[in-house]
Amino acid sequence: MTSLLRHGRRPLLALAAAACVAASTMGALGAGAAVRPASAGAAALTGAAQARGAARGAGATAAAGQRYLTLFFSRSEVTAGDACTPDDTGIARLDTTVAPYLQSVGMTGTGSLVTGRTHATKNNCTHGGDSLTASWAQATTLAQTYGWSFVSATATYPGDLTSLTPTQQQAETCGSARTLDAHGLPGAHGLIAYPGAQGLPTSVQAKYGARCFAWGREYDKSGTTTAAMGTTAPYWQFTRALNGGPCNDPVAACYTIPAQGSTLYATPAEIIALVDALKPGQWLTLQSYILVTGKNPPYAQNGTRWNCNSSDPDLHWTNDVERYCYNDFQQVVRAIKARGITVTDPLTVGVAFGRPASYP
Repeated sequence: MTSLLRHGRRPLLALAAAACVAASTMGALGAGAAVRPASAGAAALTGAAQARGAARGAGATAAAGQRYLTLFFSRSEVTAGDACTPDDTGIARLDTTVAPYLQSVGMTGTGSLVTGRTHATKNNCTHGGDSLTASWAQATTLAQTYGWSFVSATATYPGDLTSLTPTQQQAETCGSARTLDAHGLPGAHGLIAYPGAQGLPTSVQAKYGARCFAWGREYDKSGTTTAAMGTTAPYWQFTRALNGGPCNDPVAACYTIPAQGSTLYATPAEIIALVDALKPGQWLTLQSYILVTGKNPPYAQNGTRWNCNSSDPDLHWTNDVERYCYNDFQQVVRAIKARGITVTDPLTVGVAFGRPASYP
């Protein structure tokens, strides 16, 4: 597992420390029924039903031969904050900029939510007061207006899942999926994004995650999951983060800037190389946090800094793993579109790769 540190205080995807929240103006959320468990399958099929089952199986086999990609947004971070006060300056907001852009090129996103820390209409403050995550109302709008899916980032983002009681582990995993179901958000059982601060919670994934989700997230630089992994318990998938960091020009001053959580900025060329390497029967997951534009504003307390102004991506930099230049993200998206790769959510890929379509 690739471990990335952020802010020098805690690892990537660590437990949100701030309790303050910022107001959001989105409308009321919708409600939905829980997903039913998958039925017992092919052994009970006879006659016409068996023929239909065979046809579905052929369709799944064909689907497994496609190239898939998920544009994943960790904790659905909507915008930046300065000591938990919202500040959109230099930010490509998730709801008003990123989602409409993806829709304009025929793509959707997948967000994750820490369900026990998500509020009805207010944003949760996280990342040391520097980031604000989506409310239930905003997530519902993203789903209904832009076709987004949402998965679990656990219920409370605990520091060590394996130390919890079985009841608590159940609540953090399957319970979190049921909460997403109750809010009517699609794709809830597609993936559980375990906190990256800890080692892989293999026992939790085997006992709970694999029972209630198609996949459990594991960081890997390739970001590429194969169809064979859909038949290999406990069903880990690989995710690659679009990480910020010092720039890639060794003679530039930005090459040696102090950066938290990443040793070097991931250039669009580096990410596009992963896109180009994608083969039929493979799935690439690219994870973003907050996408930024231009140069950072003069924050009072927010320590994140960046500069995305240069026409040369090798000179783009951020001092935090959770900031990435929006213009570079757009370059990656254009490459994905040009190559005709299917952009979809983890549950859809799970079904194509042999995982169940529904869960308890």
